[in-house]
Amino acid sequence: MLAVVTAATVAGGDSTAVAADNPNPTVMVGGDPRGVAVDPDGKHAYVVSFADNALLVIDTASRKEVGRIRVGANPRGVAVDPDSRHALVTNYSENSVSVVDTATGKVIKTVAVGVNPTAVTVFPRDHYAFTTDYYGNTLSVINTATLKLVGTVPVGVHPDGVAIDPKGEFAYVTNSGSNSVSVIDVHTQKLVRTILVGRAPQKIAIDRDGRHAYVTNFGDNNISVINLPNQVGVNLYNMLMKVNSTIPVGINPRGLAVDSDSHHAFVVNVAEGTMTVIDTAKGAVLGSSFVGFDPDEVAIAPDSTAYVTARGDGTVTVIRPS
Repeated sequence: MLAVVTAATVAGGDSTAVAADNPNPTVMVGGDPRGVAVDPDGKHAYVVSFADNALLVIDTASRKEVGRIRVGANPRGVAVDPDSRHALVTNYSENSVSVVDTATGKVIKTVAVGVNPTAVTVFPRDHYAFTTDYYGNTLSVINTATLKLVGTVPVGVHPDGVAIDPKGEFAYVTNSGSNSVSVIDVHTQKLVRTILVGRAPQKIAIDRDGRHAYVTNFGDNNISVINLPNQVGVNLYNMLMKVNSTIPVGINPRGLAVDSDSHHAFVVNVAEGTMTVIDTAKGAVLGSSFVGFDPDEVAIAPDSTAYVTARGDGTVTVIRPS
């Protein structure tokens, strides 16, 4: 369990963030930090700097920046492959993905994708990576073995977040402009279902057992919880999928992650400068903590430490389990 300030966030209420020093440890990175990822071994956190056109490397043990790698123009999202060998970075203003060799700290390939890519995710098997193309209204598919674009799938309006279920059957895309989630068959690269969620959905996360998807609804100050099919080979064309419940969080939720044991979901509330922690079994808010001004995204390390980017402060807040 992470240390949180209880009873700190009320959905739709006044902002509880105050102009005070962040009570949690921070790493100063500057340059409008956006996306963040932690490698599978938990040794490094990777942060994209939108203003500096850079991928920043943070040593998680010392909480210090140990590397700065130049990528494309205005990077927005980052993901690390399962063996920690490569980091993939979406370059929003160049319509491309930079592939970084984490050992050498060098860009080894630039892959052209759709218009204004935002999020990226890598699936551990089958050599797939996916990017959401915000103004292209598409999902780009990259073969991570060949580092080539192998497909483009039409989705909803202004796709933002993307996640793949642990079985590797479906990719789920949040469409912030059409208040929906597109469900894509990973192998056929076809749209199989559209699920209506809340207003302006931003990010999506799936728990480790693949039973639930969580979506941040920026315009409704809550998250949608969707029950997912629990068997391999299910035909989504014949299955009704919808939001099963909603959980109120803070004002303008955006960033989202679930820890490795699927017990907690972590939600970044932009307008409050807070991160809310949710007990996923109970569907209840445990509390929240101030994480800086204009926070954006969150990543959870294997030891359940949270790393939260704050655009207004140019920092990464580190919240360790208590």
